[in-house]
Amino acid sequence: MNIIHRNLFAKLRIDNFSTKESLEPMSKFKMKKLMGLMKNIAEMPAGEVTMSNPILKARLKNIQEEERHAIDMSIETIYLLRIIASNVNATMNHGIPVRGIIQLGQYIRTRGDSVDFVKLDHWLSKLHISRFAQLQGSILISLFGFEAKELPFVKQQEKSAVLYTLKSIENVEKDTEDWHFRQGNRVFVHNNQKVLRKNLRRSLRYVDYAPIETTSNFISNFSHSLSEIEE
Repeated sequence: MNIIHRNLFAKLRIDNFSTKESLEPMSKFKMKKLMGLMKNIAEMPAGEVTMSNPILKARLKNIQEEERHAIDMSIETIYLLRIIASNVNATMNHGIPVRGIIQLGQYIRTRGDSVDFVKLDHWLSKLHISRFAQLQGSILISLFGFEAKELPFVKQQEKSAVLYTLKSIENVEKDTEDWHFRQGNRVFVHNNQKVLRKNLRRSLRYVDYAPIETTSNFISNFSHSLSEIEE
């Protein structure tokens, strides 16, 4: 990473995990660039605790309802699952949510001792997002100083964790239009190629981490855009 990125994550670690470190000296120009990246992170939309695939969405709902009535109920484990699911949703639609990853890290540091990681692994497997959770944990290890033993759901570190995080920070979508298609004054339908390509690239980037959910998310967004065309 370059000095701007190194200082960016050093500042995030200082601000959110109270680490004892100092930023490397930088020029005013580079510091301005760092502040711009901090602004990008602050503006990243949070995800929703849901799944795009109808079957997986129902499973997520059932997991939460059944756990609340279980004899060995673990609210902490449910909450951790919700954070991970929310981050998956945000990543699918906007890119890796750095604030959501920080929230995940803070929760593990403060409540991790109360989490049933065996249950969590089972739930992640049922939702087919085990590797996506592993990507989130890999970001904490690579960029926020976490140790692998703090994250039992990370079986091996994802090599693309840093690259994809930097891409998300650098390419925060500033488009005010989120449509793929729009009907013009006449009968013709216009395709917003830029947004369509962005969504397609994002889907292809993360398809290996959750094939079912990634495909369902893209189809859902595509169908939603078509449904908004005026008849």
